[in-house]
Amino acid sequence: MQSSTPPTFSQQARNYIIAFYQTQRNAFVVIITLLIGFYVLNVPDQAEDMIQAVIDTGITSRLFLYIMLSVFVWSCVVYCCTRMILHISPVGLRLNDAADWLLRWLPKFGGILPTLILTFAFWQPAHLHSYLLLLESGLMLALFLWVERRVPVFRLPRNWNFSNRYTSFKQDIRELWRHPLGRLTLKSGFVLTGFLLLLFSLPVEWEIARRLRPTAVVIFGISLLTFWGSLIVYFNDYRYRPLVLIVGAYLIVISAWNDNTAVRRAINGVPPIRDRPTVEEHFARWVKNRRQEDRDTIPLVLIAAEGGGTRALNWTAETLIRLDSIIPGFSRHVYALSGVSGGGVGTVFYTAFLRDIPQQQRISHFDRFRNIIRDDYLSGVSAALLFPESIQRVLPVAVPALERGKWLEDSWADSYRDNLALPTLDQSLTQLYQTPAGYNYDLPSLLLNGTLAESGQKTITSNLKLNPRYFNDVVSTIDVLGADVPLKTAASLCSRFPVVTNGGLIQKDTVDQRGRKRPYGGHVVDGGYFDNSGVETCIQLLNNLVPSIRRLDTTERVTIIPYIIFIQNSNTVGQLSRKRSMLQVLRIPLLGFFNAWDNGSVTRDNMFNSFMDRFTNPKTNYLTLRLAYNANYPLGWFLSDSVARVLSQQAQDSISLRNRELVRLKNAFVRTRPVR
Repeated sequence: MQSSTPPTFSQQARNYIIAFYQTQRNAFVVIITLLIGFYVLNVPDQAEDMIQAVIDTGITSRLFLYIMLSVFVWSCVVYCCTRMILHISPVGLRLNDAADWLLRWLPKFGGILPTLILTFAFWQPAHLHSYLLLLESGLMLALFLWVERRVPVFRLPRNWNFSNRYTSFKQDIRELWRHPLGRLTLKSGFVLTGFLLLLFSLPVEWEIARRLRPTAVVIFGISLLTFWGSLIVYFNDYRYRPLVLIVGAYLIVISAWNDNTAVRRAINGVPPIRDRPTVEEHFARWVKNRRQEDRDTIPLVLIAAEGGGTRALNWTAETLIRLDSIIPGFSRHVYALSGVSGGGVGTVFYTAFLRDIPQQQRISHFDRFRNIIRDDYLSGVSAALLFPESIQRVLPVAVPALERGKWLEDSWADSYRDNLALPTLDQSLTQLYQTPAGYNYDLPSLLLNGTLAESGQKTITSNLKLNPRYFNDVVSTIDVLGADVPLKTAASLCSRFPVVTNGGLIQKDTVDQRGRKRPYGGHVVDGGYFDNSGVETCIQLLNNLVPSIRRLDTTERVTIIPYIIFIQNSNTVGQLSRKRSMLQVLRIPLLGFFNAWDNGSVTRDNMFNSFMDRFTNPKTNYLTLRLAYNANYPLGWFLSDSVARVLSQQAQDSISLRNRELVRLKNAFVRTRPVR
């Protein structure tokens, strides 16, 4: 005879903890995907800016409606997958009142968590978005309760009847398919997978992902991750059938053969790369095109554009077009642009703009140019990461078209083509400098800085042949490939930002002494891994030019005045930060790595500025144009209109002739007129 004594509070708590562990150890993948969703949608600065962009459009905008739809799908997937795992043939579950309560309510609680996560992300008391999402969570709970009472396929049993014996894989499939809810979940999951894979595998030019915007794309991706993760876990049995381990091992093994990151090559109609001018040859012609008579004074501007994702892209481009506006003839005296990451992409857009738009028309085209640098480049690459590249991960062969880096490149080219009606970024890097009359020496050269992951060496993608004497231990990507690359690919070879994009494979086969082919090269990742400032490359280039500059001064009576302009956008606040103690075993090494990486540009800026004071022959001027750092400026590939306007206004305010250094620079351009 059982005792009728009611359990104490501690016993009840213990029963619920044990029951929660027993139920959620099978549904852990749902918890993991919910945590991933919470982090991605709430923690990064990029997430905050994505959400702000939706808030700025109002509650009736299609962007917010897409988010409401996507979070509805995510909630339904969480609900159905949790029920599939918990209610259909779970093994090793000890039934009691606590377990019974959790089995009935955990799917419903899990199903409303996606809307609560979005509610938290959108929380701004002055706006209605978070209240509507909170209302949606309540409606979702009501929907789950209603279908469980009124729709037979969702109805909960009065009593649970679970088997504790081991079942085979075939039996599990049969059991899942025979169960009405299991069959509905499978059919719905497969249809959703096929639809989303097809939708987000359409060409970038169709702009499907860009219309939905990153937040909705990410939520749809998390929904698929939840479904397929739950399906693998459902069939997993750690004692007899460790499917999770098998799938993980399979993905690791096939990764040796399915590397699809080989960069694009430009072949048809492209000048041979051996025809690229050397630095010395190019500089001689560059000076000749600007020299008017003896005793000329010619400013030579080298620009270093610091990395920093879309923040750097916009600040670099805004700074350069602003300098064009206030200093007549400025762009013609920019000899080279050394770009890293987003700053490198900004230099590519700017150089293409200079080539395509005549000087007298540039001011009228600045608004179109701003549309390009402010465009949404995160949606396309996010969609490729979550959908087409998910297919690549399970295929044992490489399919280059599925690589997300190429989708990012195509997004750049598509935006440039949409706004300026020109396919410039689809053309090759060397074609950028070709005109019917010959080489275009009025355009600045590009030196786009990356990092070779396998060796840690700096890589440079350039229209110039680099002299190994001055560019010591630098890998020329074009020389390794033995071919030119599209301009959009050149931009990506300096901006392979971690996680968002992967490394781009540059490779050429060499034959060893035994006649065997050996692949040489590696994966080019973001230039910020090596030097996020780009200034080092400017100094290497200046050292290469110094002999020519001194010869011009002594034998041809031409004075070259070098300027190095550093366009900086990283944190310049030199104050102590607050300590971080939570999870310090994991966080402190990561914080140390990433913050030292970000702060390295500040250190280099101070060092190079001091170094230039000692550079007397020729006397070199060093100027830093800093963005007033805001911790909320995102580092991804999306920028809200509000932040973009702030960056543009700051360029208008701070890049002006109130800056004494810029006045000196402008006066140097005045001195280029011939003395008679």
